[in-house]
Amino acid sequence: MNLETKLNEYKSNIEELKSIESLEVYRWLMSLGEKLNDDPLSEEKRIEKNKVKKCQFDLFVDYENGKFKAWSKAMVAAGYAYVLIDIFNSLKLDQAKKITVDDFKKIKMDELLTMNRKTGFFEMIEMMIAKIKNVRN
Repeated sequence: MNLETKLNEYKSNIEELKSIESLEVYRWLMSLGEKLNDDPLSEEKRIEKNKVKKCQFDLFVDYENGKFKAWSKAMVAAGYAYVLIDIFNSLKLDQAKKITVDDFKKIKMDELLTMNRKTGFFEMIEMMIAKIKNVRN
């Protein structure tokens, strides 16, 4: 799997749902948020340094057991966290280390999110980029 393929997959889903009704995107994100809790970030890792501070609800992300994991009670935040984790975790480590914030602008999710959610979305990307750089191959 490569980054472009994964980004295009999410971009297509978003565009299809948006063409039906913008609320469908939120329903989809909430359903993904439920999936995030199938394998959440451990409680020990839900600490201040792993908290997405610009998110209005508690959202935590860290690299744990060889992959990214996250946790949030807020279903929309958990949904976009699921998308980000899925993208990062689907790539080989050397590919994931090359991801930039601009890569995520291609899926246009930021256009669908409220201002608070958008800032949390981009902060989470920046945190994941910083964390992946410290992971050894």
